[in-house]
Amino acid sequence: MNCCNTSLPVNLIKKINGVKKVLSQADRHVARFQVHANIHCLFKCGTCCTKNDIQTTILEFLPAAHELFLKDEYQVILDKLENQTDTSCIFYNPFLEIGFCSGYTYRGLICRLFGFSVNTAKNGIPFLTTCKYIKQTTDLKSLQEHLIHAPDMTDYYLRLYGLDPKLSVQYFPINESIKKALDIVLFHFQYTKKPA
Repeated sequence: MNCCNTSLPVNLIKKINGVKKVLSQADRHVARFQVHANIHCLFKCGTCCTKNDIQTTILEFLPAAHELFLKDEYQVILDKLENQTDTSCIFYNPFLEIGFCSGYTYRGLICRLFGFSVNTAKNGIPFLTTCKYIKQTTDLKSLQEHLIHAPDMTDYYLRLYGLDPKLSVQYFPINESIKKALDIVLFHFQYTKKPA
């Protein structure tokens, strides 16, 4: 890599900002749907964060990796990833005062959409992608009329695809995606100074 090639970090920043925009759009869409449908996570649950089969893209975690780089906290996460003995998300922390995600602001797209988005069945009918706890505590029949307001998971992943087809099509276990996103950010910024 040419140390004087400054276009790589500029392109990466542009990509990160694009992902942040998609994440922000998803947050607003989820919030509107939650109001329409009166559907919410169970208080202090966090069960989905401990699932061992969460698959994500690298692209959706570039903002988290960039934030860790800017705050000079990336080495702590890399060390945790190297020494972790389970497969729950590295950002999951059951001891936090509010919520359980230490990377909540820059959590991935799947973390924002799961529970409050739809996928489309083969018959063309949308179905809510959610957890068993929300299913048990929500009147799913009355929820049907509100699904038109729900974010479509495929639509949001296509928005990421528009930003970077390569980093948005391959899915990895969540911690592997976080690690790969950190590797990209650290590689691209190794020869540049962090902003003051």
